[in-house]
Amino acid sequence: MSRYNIFQSTSFSPERAWADTWHLWTVMFPRRSITGRLLWGKVWRRHDGRRWIYKKFVEYEPDDLG
Repeated sequence: MSRYNIFQSTSFSPERAWADTWHLWTVMFPRRSITGRLLWGKVWRRHDGRRWIYKKFVEYEPDDLG
């Protein structure tokens, strides 16, 4: 199973099914911008059984899709 394939699942147990699912998280970064504000953003997060995997979340405007 590829760890980056969103649609592939290996088990139907509730614990494993939850771990194989990507979740959208809002995260704060421990650094400040040049204006002094904390940096934050959204990422996809999933647990592979040993560690958390993060993927960049990209939002698209409806006009950009066509």
